[in-house]
Order: sequence, then C-alpha cells, then structure tokens
Amino acid sequence: MTSTLLAQSDRFSDSARRRWQLKSRQTRLRALLWLLLMTAAFQALFASLPAIDLWVSSLFWSAEEGFYLAQFDSLKQLRAIGYHTYTAMAILELIGALLALKHIKLLTIPGSVWLFLVGVYLFGPGLLVHSILKAHWGRARPDTTTEFGGDLLFTPPFEIAAQCVANCSFVSGEAAGATAFAISAYVVTRFVRSSVLRHILFGSALSLAVAGAFLRVVFGRHFLSDVIFSALFVSLIAVGLSFFLTHRSAPPRQPRRRLS
Repeated sequence: MTSTLLAQSDRFSDSARRRWQLKSRQTRLRALLWLLLMTAAFQALFASLPAIDLWVSSLFWSAEEGFYLAQFDSLKQLRAIGYHTYTAMAILELIGALLALKHIKLLTIPGSVWLFLVGVYLFGPGLLVHSILKAHWGRARPDTTTEFGGDLLFTPPFEIAAQCVANCSFVSGEAAGATAFAISAYVVTRFVRSSVLRHILFGSALSLAVAGAFLRVVFGRHFLSDVIFSALFVSLIAVGLSFFLTHRSAPPRQPRRRLS
C-alpha cells in the first residue's frame, strides 16, 4: 500500500514538474524575445515621453498634503503584508533548496525547482536590483524631486544621475521582490493537485504582488518606470535561469523522505 502511494506521489510530482517547466526551448526563447521587446518598447516610450512618470505620480500628490495616500494606515498595512510575504517565500525557497542537498523533497517539489526560485531572488532583487542598479544609478525618488516639493532633479529612467547616493529610485526593490514572489507563486502552485485551488492561490498571490508594487508609486517612493523595469528585469532573469536550472530526466528514484 505504501509503495503504491509513493508511486502515485512520484507520478503526480512528475506531472507537476512538467507543468512547471517551460514546454520547450523554443517556448523559452519566445518568452525571452517578448520580454526583450517589451523592455525596448518601454525604454523608447519613457525616453521619448519622460513626463509620463511625472504625470502618473502627480495623480497621487497635492501641494497641501504631498503624497496623501501614504498616510493611510490600511495601505501601509497592505504594503507590510506584501513585504513580509515576499520575504517568507524567499525563506521557504531557501529551506527547500537546503533540504534538496539531503535528498529531501519539500512539499513534493523537486530540489531543482527550489534552486531555480532561489536563483530568481538572488540574481534579481538581490544582485541586479539592490547591489547594482539602486546602488549606482543615482535617480532621485519622486518625493525628493522639485516637482513634488523636494530639492533634487528629476531624471529619466535610463539616465545615470548624481541625485542620489544609495538606495535610489531606479529600479524598485519592492517591485522586484513582488515580481520574484509572483513568479515563485506561479511555479509552486503548479504542484497543487486541484486546478481550482491552484488558480485561487496564484490569483491571490499575483494580486498581492501587483498591489504591493503599485503602492510604491502611490506613496511617492518610486516612479512608474521604476516599477515596470523592475518587473521586466526580474522576469528576464527568471527566463534566463530557466535555461540552466530546469529539471532533467533522472534514473529511477529510490523512495525519499518527504516533508509536507
């Protein structure tokens, strides 16, 4: 009986893994191409019409109250929920990757999947966004620019500036975390048996990620372009990593310990 259940679990795990993997190398290349085209299109848009950033931010600002929605406790709590949820997902992925080193599956998900997701967080929000772009790009945050009551100059997204020393506006760190979380939620929910529950869980996660990212614009802490390019860059990294970290066929398995 136990061996039958293990065999069924392995068959389900194989099926879920196939759903998670991009169907073919050609599909991954198409996804990469589309993301590159979208990045180029948005770059051209904001380069030719940089005032879009200012116009969108101005919708949530008044001369009397500044970025007034940043004072709403309910929105602050929503942001905090999102931030802690993104962090919790990253910790779960790290645990899954460490357990994989001992040949233990967490939630019946293969170790290569956890490694892939850890890589998305590490190279996306961690390396590219926080260590490179935010640390060196020098773009002032909206609420510090002269257009919104500050004393720093507004600059377009792809123009390296000297208006900020560290933790600058381009690109959004929380939007990067939200994107990594949404990608992780999509991958992890592929291993949920019920299609209804799978769609509910991913839909909820995606809604939280989008809301959390857009709140950075609403609060005056990032321009719209900061959020858009943050999401695009992390998505590009995820697709790029999928070429190297997708699970390969393995010899017949021995029964493994599982944590559920």
